[in-house]
Amino acid sequence: MDCNGVRQHAGSAIDGFLANDVEHEFQAHLERCKPCREEVTLEKLSKQLVRRHVSWIPTPRSIQTLVVSSLHQEYKDAGWADDSWVARVTRSRILVPVLAGGAVAAAFFLMVGIPSDQSSNLSAHTAENDIIHQSFETFALLKAGQLVPAMVSSAPESVGRFFQRSSLQFGVQIPDIRGCDWYGGSASDNRGVKQAHLLYKLGDEWVYVCEMNGDDAMSGVQLSLPLAAKIALTRSGWYTDPTHPNCNVVVWKKDEVVCVAVSTMGKKRLLALLTPQ
Repeated sequence: MDCNGVRQHAGSAIDGFLANDVEHEFQAHLERCKPCREEVTLEKLSKQLVRRHVSWIPTPRSIQTLVVSSLHQEYKDAGWADDSWVARVTRSRILVPVLAGGAVAAAFFLMVGIPSDQSSNLSAHTAENDIIHQSFETFALLKAGQLVPAMVSSAPESVGRFFQRSSLQFGVQIPDIRGCDWYGGSASDNRGVKQAHLLYKLGDEWVYVCEMNGDDAMSGVQLSLPLAAKIALTRSGWYTDPTHPNCNVVVWKKDEVVCVAVSTMGKKRLLALLTPQ
């Protein structure tokens, strides 16, 4: 199966309607084609978004009758003598689902494009296994001195050597934040998911970074992310969290690793330090 075939079958694959042989070819292509894998992931997230926030209700009988009657009248006014085509279409129940699908699509784009209480719910992360929620709590413990890194050094190279010796199964991203008073590092196993923890101290400012394999972060099995974050990471590789007024949270994805940075510094400065990475 090529990329065109994947695009053709993506909707059926996400809904679980593919035959076994086609499903095998579909998954085999995704394993070797990263662009298609990301495109299918984004479509899957978009469908989840619609299913979660758009109410699926049957079209009222009165509306169906009004639509059919209006079409009959339009064809009569246009001089069509044979309305059998209209009758066939409406009897086959094609027209009403198409109209309903258009309404759902319009509702989806309005929901995404216009700020609302629903869109803020997409960024909520209060679940116990939410990565941002856990990172925020770990950051508070580190800043209060209730949690101490496994290693602390004034040389940033020491952090890299520490993680090379750790048993992590992914390539740790080490943001090059110069001018720090000291650097800290730890490795952990959270619900069977290996994580790297980095801590930077710059005068009165703190930056904490939690990292994990991208598949663990995006799958939502042992750990979870807000739906808004998953969509943003799939589209651009970056996400800024809007829900914490007293600190800034930035999430990014690079080389199949998801990183969550929590800091006391302003968002613009934090992004300026992180984006050159």
